[in-house]
Amino acid sequence: MTHKKKLIFLLGVAVATSGCSLTPAPQTPPLIETIGALPTYTSLPPTSEPVALQGWWQAIGGTPMDALVAELLKQSLVLQEVRLQVIQANERAAQATGQRRPAIGYAIDRTRSRAPDFGGDFSWSNNYSAGINTNFDTDIWGQLRATERAAVLGAQAAEYSYLANEQLEISRLVRNWVSAIALYQQLELANDTARTFQITYDLTDERYRVGSQTSSASDVLIARQNLEFALIDIPELERQLASQFLVIDEQLARMPGTTAADFKIADFPEGLSVPTLDRPIDLLANRPDVAAAELRYRAALEDIGAAKANLYPALTLSAAITLQDDTPSGFSWDDYIASLSSALTGPIFQGGRLRSQVRIERAEAEELSTAFARATHSAVIDVETALVSIEGLTRQLERSKAAVDTARQSNDLVLYRYRQGLGSLLSVLEAQRSLNTTRQSLIINKQALVNAQIDLFVSLGGDWI
Repeated sequence: MTHKKKLIFLLGVAVATSGCSLTPAPQTPPLIETIGALPTYTSLPPTSEPVALQGWWQAIGGTPMDALVAELLKQSLVLQEVRLQVIQANERAAQATGQRRPAIGYAIDRTRSRAPDFGGDFSWSNNYSAGINTNFDTDIWGQLRATERAAVLGAQAAEYSYLANEQLEISRLVRNWVSAIALYQQLELANDTARTFQITYDLTDERYRVGSQTSSASDVLIARQNLEFALIDIPELERQLASQFLVIDEQLARMPGTTAADFKIADFPEGLSVPTLDRPIDLLANRPDVAAAELRYRAALEDIGAAKANLYPALTLSAAITLQDDTPSGFSWDDYIASLSSALTGPIFQGGRLRSQVRIERAEAEELSTAFARATHSAVIDVETALVSIEGLTRQLERSKAAVDTARQSNDLVLYRYRQGLGSLLSVLEAQRSLNTTRQSLIINKQALVNAQIDLFVSLGGDWI
């Protein structure tokens, strides 16, 4: 058989066997099959007009929040790190793809040698060579193709992980903004409380000075004590608010103090509806972190195929063309040297290392299959938890509003009676404390409800689709 026929034969074998694949077929975890049978969520609260996931933060913070999110996506150092990880994953996939293609190179060589001649002297000679060579791994058992697919799946998983991190960073920004609103309102409430106790103290002190029978020295001291207690909370709330502004500065990579200077007085959204809810199994497509978990599992299956391929022989084809002469100017295509070669290599004894690697890859695939099932299950639990929280906090908010209205009416009535010389100072102070406590609870309740709504948006996958 001529060299040309041998080469054609080897290429035919390579083409005929290049369809081999040792990668196991993916299996759907039983837990995900169970989730797929669920018709709907169990904790759906009554809603009016469902809101869309697209730009969900606008429903909470409006246009100002949209501007903050745009700044976050551009400036976040956390997201920049994850973007670079995506770039690395894509380049690793490109490298894996390049391994399947023929490798072509060149070599230029000059050799100067010294050898004895017939007269007993030594003479020098030069030899120049230049050539092109190529190597091609036929990938009979699909090792390179499996490695390429694993790398591509890994790159896709990295991109989905970026989207998941993006949603988490957006939700963290919105939470920080909501916390700033809550602290600002609590600070306003503390200042309002201090003003109320100041008025009560001034009224009590004035009555005592004019000798009113309804005011005593102990009443003045009690009123003064309540005023001082109210003033204690203000510096701490100012510190917490300043710290919260710095948290936002850090997340947006701003200079310290930027958020404090730009902060606009805002309130919590009222009557926010929940997004449109589909079947729990739809989270496989809606959640980027779940999609990433599935892709990592599939990539691990490809790694099994690549590890299995190492157990079998590998066929490599090589070709080279070389020109040689005493001088570079003497090169001629009429004198080229051509070579064709093939190499069949395979393991004989590796001490169990190769089969152990297959078992390792199988165990990793099983681990990632479990992680895929756990991510899906956690996603469903996240949605259910957010729905339960929204339903409970909504009812609690209505009761908090009613409690504030009642406490305000009671405070107005008791204060009016006290101004008329009726009632005691203790009843006034108790009514004021009750009003302030219910107002504080209302702020905390509103913040918790908004955070639960943020949880629901994020648990449904955000707007990455």
